[in-house]
Amino acid sequence: MKSQLDPVLLGCVTVLLCLSILMVSSASLSVSEVRYHDAFRIISHWLIYMPIGLLLMWMVSHISMAHLQRYCIPLLLLSFILMAVLLMMGNRLNGATRWFSVFGFSAQPVEFLKPTIILYMAYYMSHFPERLRHFSKGMAPMLAILSVAVFLMMMQPDFGNTILLCTTCFFMWFVGAVPIRHLFGIFLIGIGLGTIAIITEPYRFERFLSFANPWDDPFDTGYQLIQSMVAFGSGGVWGVGLGQGVQKLFYLPETFTDFIAAVLGEELGLMGSLLLLGVFATLIGRGIYIATRCEHEFERLLALGCTLLMGLSFYINFAAATGMIPTKGMPIPFFSYGGSALLGNCILMGFLLAISRGLPAKKIATMNQNIRKEAA
Repeated sequence: MKSQLDPVLLGCVTVLLCLSILMVSSASLSVSEVRYHDAFRIISHWLIYMPIGLLLMWMVSHISMAHLQRYCIPLLLLSFILMAVLLMMGNRLNGATRWFSVFGFSAQPVEFLKPTIILYMAYYMSHFPERLRHFSKGMAPMLAILSVAVFLMMMQPDFGNTILLCTTCFFMWFVGAVPIRHLFGIFLIGIGLGTIAIITEPYRFERFLSFANPWDDPFDTGYQLIQSMVAFGSGGVWGVGLGQGVQKLFYLPETFTDFIAAVLGEELGLMGSLLLLGVFATLIGRGIYIATRCEHEFERLLALGCTLLMGLSFYINFAAATGMIPTKGMPIPFFSYGGSALLGNCILMGFLLAISRGLPAKKIATMNQNIRKEAA
């Protein structure tokens, strides 16, 4: 008998979306009024995306693992086609081509590309484990697919999602028993290429330097990080109150997307930040726990990849907002505003829920008993 949708994962998504409604509303009203002459336009769009995303998540959660594996390659090719068409016909904004405009809504194909890459990596390693010992037969095909994805992303350019996807694939390869000697070589090459990508683009290099000491240039390269740190500092333990924050009033850019964690820290304080951290710790922990209980390698690697993508997205956003890494735009799953990102994360969560549904009901009950015992 199949188990029902995992209550812990659904609970995490519910809390994040409810918290998102509060914080996106608070962070976007002034910006929306100035930008669109309608204070509620951004939050109203967000409330339209949410049920669509939840419906998509429910639909994906009912897809069988056999069907996912059967259509893995066609889905991957479709994502590549969408990325290629984007480069030819997409909207260019701030020097980047990342969006299509469809009936007043924006769509980012990269959010569809990421789940299909994870799906392919899980499929390949689970179906051809004997090839992994040989670089030409094992790693080379996976590197070729990832290289195409990286090329399409860097043509936009989208350095953040490139790093996110490469890091996720690297950890999947490690868990999937790719030889350490191959991984070490790939790691060195990746570090070299990443360094070149940073040095050759002035704005990336400036971000990297300003991260070390933003006060060296407080009105230019260090401005965003300083304003974010001011927001967290102003919030204290309990925050200044929901809707009472100041940094969202055009001090911080993109307060409802890239720096929504700073708005949360200012208005709900340390307690609000700890709530967000706790929900994501629970979500990531549950995803890893499900992965360890899978009997089939494909499900195990897919669950791990989905969990890593969502977990690393959260880490990049929160760490950048708090000054732990250089600033980089990366939405927090189910929390930051972004319709395409929400749909992409709903696909990832749908995969996780489908995997958890496939576990025997008795095993799910044992998992829940173990969690309660550990908590006690």
